[in-house]
Amino acid sequence: VEGLVKALAIELAPMNIRVNAIAPTFIETPMTAPMFEDGGFRAEVMSKIPLGRVGVPQDVAEAAAFLASDGAALVTGTSLKVDGGWTAQ
Repeated sequence: VEGLVKALAIELAPMNIRVNAIAPTFIETPMTAPMFEDGGFRAEVMSKIPLGRVGVPQDVAEAAAFLASDGAALVTGTSLKVDGGWTAQ
């Protein structure tokens, strides 16, 4: 995905089109709820998240809103990680 995002960002930049991706890790949703009911699994996931909480759909929505905003006018060709620091380790 990262390679595609970068290639499209370069190709579409002359048309003033920005291309980015959002890369969440575990997000608490009805689909993931059964996994998080397992205390051992939840503890293992939590031990990997420096910010100390599992993401919720609103976290991903806020990332998308930022990337679509004027505040991200010069952001293109990147993946925004929404993972509480998991992949920073």
